[in-house]
Amino acid sequence: ELHPKYNYDPSKDKDGIRHRPPPPFTCVPKDFPEDYSGYWDGYDLEFVRRVAYPSALGEISVEGCCWWGRGALMTRGTCGLGRVNHFLGKRAYDNGRPSRYPNVDFCKSPSVICGDTNLQYSGVAYPELKFVVALFDWVDRVQSYSNANSEWEYLPQLKQFVDGGMEEDSQFIDDVSSILTRGCDGYYCSERTIHFLEERRTNFEALIYDVFNLKGRPDALPRPITQPRYDFEHAMGWLHSKRSKIEGNVFVSENNALDGIPYFSQAYKFEPFLSALRTASHYGFGNQRYFFISDKNKGLRGFNAGLVNLAFFLANAMTESIINDSCDEVHWEKNDGKYAIANSCGQNGREYSGEVCPRWESFITCNVDIKAEMQADVPGTAIPPFLIDMQPLPPFQCRAGTNPVGYWDAATDTLHENEALNNTNGRTDVEGCCFWGRGALLTRGTCNYGKLNFYIGAQAAAQGRSSMYPDIDFCTNPGAICDDDSMETRYVVGMFEWIDRVQGYYDSNLDWSYLDELYKFVDNGMDGDVFIDSVSSIIVRGCHLSHNYPCSKSTSHLSLDTDRLLYGLERRMNFKNIIKLVFAMPIVAPTDDRAPGNDNGSVTSQIQTTRRPTFRPTFKPTPYPFMNVGDPTMSPLVSPGISLSKPGDPPEPTSSPVEWSDITIYRDGKIHVINNGATSFRDESIVVTKNTTLKLDQGGFIEAPLNTDWPAIRISISSRFIGRGGHVNGSYANTSFLEGDYENGGEAIHVNNGQSSPETASYAEFYDGIRVMGGDAPAGVGGNALHVNGFGTTVVIQGGTFRGGKGSNDDDGLSIHVLNSANVHVRGGTFLGDMKVERYGQVRFYGCFRKDGTKVTGVFADDSELDITVRAYLGGEVVLIPISEQECETAPSVSPTNFPTLSSQPSVPQPNYGYKTRVSYGLILVASVLVSMHEMWG
Repeated sequence: ELHPKYNYDPSKDKDGIRHRPPPPFTCVPKDFPEDYSGYWDGYDLEFVRRVAYPSALGEISVEGCCWWGRGALMTRGTCGLGRVNHFLGKRAYDNGRPSRYPNVDFCKSPSVICGDTNLQYSGVAYPELKFVVALFDWVDRVQSYSNANSEWEYLPQLKQFVDGGMEEDSQFIDDVSSILTRGCDGYYCSERTIHFLEERRTNFEALIYDVFNLKGRPDALPRPITQPRYDFEHAMGWLHSKRSKIEGNVFVSENNALDGIPYFSQAYKFEPFLSALRTASHYGFGNQRYFFISDKNKGLRGFNAGLVNLAFFLANAMTESIINDSCDEVHWEKNDGKYAIANSCGQNGREYSGEVCPRWESFITCNVDIKAEMQADVPGTAIPPFLIDMQPLPPFQCRAGTNPVGYWDAATDTLHENEALNNTNGRTDVEGCCFWGRGALLTRGTCNYGKLNFYIGAQAAAQGRSSMYPDIDFCTNPGAICDDDSMETRYVVGMFEWIDRVQGYYDSNLDWSYLDELYKFVDNGMDGDVFIDSVSSIIVRGCHLSHNYPCSKSTSHLSLDTDRLLYGLERRMNFKNIIKLVFAMPIVAPTDDRAPGNDNGSVTSQIQTTRRPTFRPTFKPTPYPFMNVGDPTMSPLVSPGISLSKPGDPPEPTSSPVEWSDITIYRDGKIHVINNGATSFRDESIVVTKNTTLKLDQGGFIEAPLNTDWPAIRISISSRFIGRGGHVNGSYANTSFLEGDYENGGEAIHVNNGQSSPETASYAEFYDGIRVMGGDAPAGVGGNALHVNGFGTTVVIQGGTFRGGKGSNDDDGLSIHVLNSANVHVRGGTFLGDMKVERYGQVRFYGCFRKDGTKVTGVFADDSELDITVRAYLGGEVVLIPISEQECETAPSVSPTNFPTLSSQPSVPQPNYGYKTRVSYGLILVASVLVSMHEMWG
């Protein structure tokens, strides 16, 4: 566990002990409800018990938390230790299988791995277990690793590394480290971070060059200098490497009930932050609204400027919201120890409901509904068990009526209702006061909420513009910002406000532009406080001038009616701490090809994006994949209606497929036909890749295995699917069966672009007679019928039935899911289940159709009817196209725009080991294992 702000103070050493560590990991049941595990105080070198101090995941006790890492590779978790028990321990013996340790239940006594439990209770110890378990873990998760999506397999990659002369190749050791620590290959395959990456590289090189002496160390030769491409991917990789510092110093809250002891924020976390940053920086909000994180055209200078911009954002977010661990604004303004309930209407002298946009944008301002009733959420750490011996302040609220609503007396912890106490703007009621701060920057006021709605909310969707949140009306439902369980929306809203009010700030009278001044600040060594305070003033007051001067009327944005720079010192100190301690700026040019995230900011060669696979690689799509910089407009790979099937196609497969357990792979570039029981598949998933075609005709079927998240069919890398009959069923999920453990229904068909170019996009056609059904899930979420993903990927639907799987509580799967610039052309068919289109994907309906909100209704050319809900997110488009065979009253059309995604890694052949090379392969494998044991030795 990583403890935030490890507060060790050398001046308070006791008994000559320096850097005394926290207590060891433990798990014990709670003796009584308030039996919390507490925390370690590094200042006083003491273990503070019985205090509800949350971990990064919000845990406040250690009951049931017995699955921490043990052994040379720190094998962790119920799955990891369960597999050890299943193959080596008591469970294997109980099931009648060979067992190396038949008397050891690794699930009940995992500490036996470290040699203490059995020695204490039975006098038997197994000193070798710390290595046996590690080697089993390596064989189970690394040596046998294979990802069909990225086509990365450990053993062939090992052979390729050795056959290539074992030249220094950080990508290979990085991929191996990623597989061990995160479960997937590729630096960008997961939001999680590869800890100790540089140490793993150094240890690996020392083993193969110095200890095993396999060849001369390349350090003897001059290393080429690798100059980074200071672009978006570089910035994201760099932030990954700073994760522990960001989590331990930025996303940290303070609980006044615990005397201000810092703890991991429960409302603001790293992964949703990174996801929101990808949305705001890479995809943007239309109209050239992008969060500035890097400028590859300005190289290192642009990268430093982007990091300073991000540091300013985070410094202000820490001051506004993160410190209070709350998505909603909280009371801070008081009069003689009394907090006016009318603070909901505005604090710091502001009147949120009266903040109208400038006259050229006045039409954007939200209307105030005096009858609206809302109430903010109380932060989870502002109530028991975190808050002790005191009551939380009343949450912000709005409701009809002009009578006084009262105040909270902090001295007596009592609410005095219906008594008059003014806020700083003179309000005593809360009528129409629903626009208090929400999100990372506590976005406030009718103008700011109106801009959210106009650019990324329901108003944008209603006017036919791309909308990130088409179903959210931020004017009538501003609380939706904090209702998002993923926490991403609260960051997105803050970044949108930053782009709008800070990055776009310009004072024409004084010719003062934020972006120009930002570069000057970076060029001058980031010295001085004037610019720092100016940025804080823009956020607090709406202009860059200090509080001693009135805001100019010539600024590009609304100036706020307040003359106080609230918490200016805190914002300044937060910013300086981030750039100096967390980011370690300035970033300097590299002098060698070092790792991502080192202080010189260099990166290794770009590693392609893949999903995080399970022990068997999954094909569950990444919601927010990285995309190549730039957004060229591309035409669809295949025109709608053009069939790829040819006369004379062979009726049977022309060669045998590759079989992997319950996965069959066709990748020979030929045409394979499934048209009867003999050629069909039950309890099997089919992968079609590398310019190969699969035809499903009447009489054929493909049914996925039970309880798996593999699709029944996956089409990838320039491959094709033509469905004219038969049926395809996604995985049925029922965990009461012995096979598998996935509780959600599987998807039926994936059509993907396995790489980034239009030449590698896949294509599919569907005709009347085929049935495509997502897997049902009695206790989970139903699977989707058709999933179309990736730049250039095109699907033409002439007919057929597409049904989302049935889930519990009406949580059914989609009939079609389109994302990442893929295109689906719908000319007919039956669709049972909603559709979803996102990330610049496009669904086109050909015929006479109308779109009303998310409802699409109308008639195809064959007179079959359509009545379906289609939800569009993050640039997804629904296009209605009339055809010559029909006369329609209206049918708007939109031209498509496609954006590329990063490519997958190339495949390599299966290794054919010869005697002379086995020693090298084995030694490299051993070196990789020993490198990973750094976690125990470090």
